[in-house]
Amino acid sequence: MKITFQLHLGIDLGTSNTLVYLKNKGIIFEEPSIIAFDKRSQSIIAIGEIAKKMMGRAPQNISVVKPINFGVITDFEATQAYLGKIFEILQKEYFQLFRPIVLIGIPLNLTEVQIRSVVEAGLSVGFKKVHLIEQPIAAALGGNLKVDEAKGLMIIDIGGGTTEIAVISLGGIVIGKSIKIAGDRFNQSFLNYVRVKYNLIVGESQIEEAKKAIGSIVGKNNFYTLRGRDAITTLPKEVVVSSQDLREAIQQNLEDLVDEIKDILNSTPADLIGDIVNNGIYLTGGGSLIEGLDDYLAKNLNTNINLLENPLHSVVLGLGRIIENFDYYKKFCLI
Repeated sequence: MKITFQLHLGIDLGTSNTLVYLKNKGIIFEEPSIIAFDKRSQSIIAIGEIAKKMMGRAPQNISVVKPINFGVITDFEATQAYLGKIFEILQKEYFQLFRPIVLIGIPLNLTEVQIRSVVEAGLSVGFKKVHLIEQPIAAALGGNLKVDEAKGLMIIDIGGGTTEIAVISLGGIVIGKSIKIAGDRFNQSFLNYVRVKYNLIVGESQIEEAKKAIGSIVGKNNFYTLRGRDAITTLPKEVVVSSQDLREAIQQNLEDLVDEIKDILNSTPADLIGDIVNNGIYLTGGGSLIEGLDDYLAKNLNTNINLLENPLHSVVLGLGRIIENFDYYKKFCLI
């Protein structure tokens, strides 16, 4: 066990995954935001990847929960338990003289009640102080972008539950919004498409795996075999789906995403638009990894799209950058 004065943590509490950055150490935790409970004993069975494998396969006495939906805490007790397990892991490795200080990234447009629930979840598990920062600023910092200059910078962070669209200048968000057109929406659209076109009922985990395997909107045609139940006969069935199927399934989602981005651009001050045209739009988040999405957005928005170097980790790396030099970056925090 290592002895330390106090731990400083950055937590990207995402709909799909939770990542933790430890000051002077880097990313120390990266697991799905899922927790499994035993209903009989009211005890935690597993969190993260192990709990994810239980989804759709668990017996009646086991409850598998996603406590974060669309970037918002929807199950406070499950979130509290999830954060508590992370704290427990840290306590086994580090002996701390003082309780940890944590910085958590949050989506745009949260209500005061939702913001308070994030803070209370952190304090309730034993963190001494909880700071909050908006995810687009953290993502921009994680991509080594200069957010504190007097220039317009537009970033689009496509996560699991939400897409954060923001124009940043002088370290603050000039205009932005959080929308629910993101990875989970793509999955649901693909799931519905498969059911309607092929009469096939499959689980969310298979749909997610298929999306990763064949995800392309640039004309390539990869294939993936889905196995489930026939919606009409109820008998086992398997179907081979293609990248074209995925493109058709999420086409409306992509069009809606473009419309939302255009709305932000239309409301952005002219001087900042000039900066955005000059530098392009920055794209990040797990959803940005769909092959060809950057080209699709560039074509429909008539501007360059720059994919950040580490889109899956940009938010947590931005949180890490802040806690490594908190005296300077604390001015960007909401709390």
